[in-house]
Amino acid sequence: MKKENKKNKNKKKLLIVSIISILAVIGGTLAYFTTTTTIKDIFKTAIYQNEITEVFEAPENWTPGTTTDKTVKVTNTGSIDMAVRVSYTEKWITSNNKELSLKDENGEVASIINFNDDWTKDEDGYYYFGSKENKTVLKPGETSTSFMSGVTFNPNIVSSLSETVSQDGKTVTYTSTGNGYDNAQYILVVKLDTIQYDQADNIWG
Repeated sequence: MKKENKKNKNKKKLLIVSIISILAVIGGTLAYFTTTTTIKDIFKTAIYQNEITEVFEAPENWTPGTTTDKTVKVTNTGSIDMAVRVSYTEKWITSNNKELSLKDENGEVASIINFNDDWTKDEDGYYYFGSKENKTVLKPGETSTSFMSGVTFNPNIVSSLSETVSQDGKTVTYTSTGNGYDNAQYILVVKLDTIQYDQADNIWG
C-alpha cells in the first residue's frame, strides 16, 4: 500500500511539472517584437488679413444737386484668396433731433447713392464684389473697387419751410422749421465683410 501511494505522489508531481512546462511554453509563444515611433508634423497656417481704405470728406454745406465723393476699398494683405461683400444703413436726423424718412412727401429719395457696376446687390441685402453666384476673387496683393463712388443730395427734394407774411403784406419770410432736410444730418454706415474665398459659398450661401 505504501509503495502505491508513493507512486501516486510521483505521478502527481510529474503531472504538475508537465503542466508548468506547458504553461511556460504557452507563455513563451506570447512574446513579440515591438517598436514605437513618434512623428512630428508642423502645420503653418495661412495669413488672413486685409486693409480697408476710405476716401471721404464730410461736407459742411451739402446742398441739393451736389455729390459728395465717398469710396471704400479692400486690399488683401494676406496670403490666401478672399471674397468681399458690403451692406449699409442710412438715416436722416433733423436739427430738432428727429429721424426723417429717407423719402420726402413726394416720394423722392433724399440721398442717392452712386453704386459701382463691379458690385451686385442680392436679395439678402448685401452688395457682393462680383455677384453672390459668381463672386470676384480678391487675390493676395489685390485691391477691390469701391461699391460706391459717392452720394448725391437729390435736387428735387422738397424743403420744409414756414411762411410768414408781414402785416402790410409786402414782406414774406420763409424760415426753416427744423423738421426738414435743411440743416439736417445724413448718416451713412457701411459694414464690410470678407471671408476666405473657398468657404464663401458655404458660409454666405
